[in-house]
Amino acid sequence: MTLRPYLILACAVLCFSFPMLAQDATASPGDAPETPTETPTGTVGIPPSLASARATVQTFLEAFDDNKRPEGVDTLEQAATTLDLSQIRQDVRQVKGQEIAWKLKQVLDRIERIDFATLSNDPQASPWTLPVADVGHVEVAPNDEGVWLFTAETVASVPQFLQAVRDQDIVEGVTEATPMTFSQWLREQIPPSLQQQSFLLEYWQWLALGALVLLGTLLQWLVRRSGRALIEGYLAARLESITAEETAQAMRPVGWLVAALLWWFGILWFGLPTEVLEILVVAVRFFAACAFVAAAYRLADAFASVLEVRATKSASKADDLLVPLFRKSSKVLVVAFGIAFLAETLQLPVRSVIAGLGIGGLAVALAAQDAIKNFFGSLMIIFDRPFSVGDWVVIGDVEGTVVELGFRSTRIRTFYDSLITLPNSNLINAAVDNYGGRRYRRWSTRLTIAYGTPPDRIDAFCEGIRELVRRHPDTRKDAFEVHLNGFGASALEIMLYVFFTNDTWSGELREKHSLALDILRLAEHLEVEFAFPTQTLFLQRPQEQEASSLKDFGSARQQAFERGRELAAQLVAGSVEEAKGKP
Repeated sequence: MTLRPYLILACAVLCFSFPMLAQDATASPGDAPETPTETPTGTVGIPPSLASARATVQTFLEAFDDNKRPEGVDTLEQAATTLDLSQIRQDVRQVKGQEIAWKLKQVLDRIERIDFATLSNDPQASPWTLPVADVGHVEVAPNDEGVWLFTAETVASVPQFLQAVRDQDIVEGVTEATPMTFSQWLREQIPPSLQQQSFLLEYWQWLALGALVLLGTLLQWLVRRSGRALIEGYLAARLESITAEETAQAMRPVGWLVAALLWWFGILWFGLPTEVLEILVVAVRFFAACAFVAAAYRLADAFASVLEVRATKSASKADDLLVPLFRKSSKVLVVAFGIAFLAETLQLPVRSVIAGLGIGGLAVALAAQDAIKNFFGSLMIIFDRPFSVGDWVVIGDVEGTVVELGFRSTRIRTFYDSLITLPNSNLINAAVDNYGGRRYRRWSTRLTIAYGTPPDRIDAFCEGIRELVRRHPDTRKDAFEVHLNGFGASALEIMLYVFFTNDTWSGELREKHSLALDILRLAEHLEVEFAFPTQTLFLQRPQEQEASSLKDFGSARQQAFERGRELAAQLVAGSVEEAKGKP
């Protein structure tokens, strides 16, 4: 079964999915398209639930009231929409937003029961504030877009507010916030002695992080061992090219990737302070990105090795070209995606870089034109198939055997054992002479025999060579020529024109050697001598001769012509009589 259709599909997906992957990687998680809405007051882009101080506070408090909260809406998610979380990393906003919303509800419940009628419903009104003991005040104000939210300063101060009012009772008539986040529930199960803070974190949080690191290390060990056992046990017979060492190298980063995923989900639910959580999130995402790149790189290499083994067993040689292209394109894609993911993790201005590329697209296109030409040259080789790996080709002044096809270039091993790298762009318009694509291998030569060889012996020799060609196992029987074809300066020339069916150069030389030895044996039995260039020099002493008249010269020439005609007529007449005498 040929692998070419699957490899072409895989290479196409790898080549053309990179822009989409890069775009997804550079887009901030959780970003949603802004759909302008219109409030009853006519303000475009501001939802009615966040159009004023009263609307925002009411939306926040009613999120915790089962009787007033819309059906199917999560309490903490709705409450978190009223918070300005712009100062918190995008990838932890959901978890921290719900946690801060629950804590803020605890703070408001211990200060006073809020009367919505006392809050302004005017979008242009002044910010609403509520003092919290002696540590600050809760504030609701419009942001730059005019959306009324609990300010970023309030969000940052919520843990401090809760610490200040923790010992106060809940105000009478207030609906208590019953749903809580997992981190708050977990904290409620911890003994008070472990809830004391030491260097940014509480004791139980330090213990939880340590246990999470040990659990992740154990998990990566289990994944690595189980994955290695699976590949060596179940897949070893099917993936013959995967060795134990390659399996261990491929599974090591996979194990650490699984451990990083565990750490990622673990640190989100320990209720860590925002500053600490953001640092750990960046560290874990960076580690996960490196592990992912390493794992994908190793797995792509291992998978390409499997395809390479299967390609050598398939009848089509096009697979041998596609496997190196798949190997390199998959690695390039993995590294590019990893770089984009790391850039997004470190909050580098990837979008600005991409926008700059759009503005300077012409310059980039001009700079990348050679790379684009080389890429299309690779596609031309894959689909047009002017040659395959292992073919003997002549491209311009380059002659040798094709050893590798890459994204940018094709490598040819010359018969001097040197390695020549040809850019694939040169192959688009180049004339490729593929000796490896020959159906037959021609041998055209001239056998020179001595001038003294009798004609009947020449006929016997030529017919004997024809019979050798007919009986040879690797010669083409329907197209060969053996004839006396020339009178050379020092020998008679017999043309030998024959085709061998062998498809390798070594096989051609072997069969040519065999046929040449048979011809030599035939010549020896027929006593046919092979000639070589010779010269004979005649020396004669000058003698005085009487000058012949023109009349005598013409008479001698006429006699020579008549003698030639007479002999030719006799030869022809003898041939005809011989033909008549045959049955």
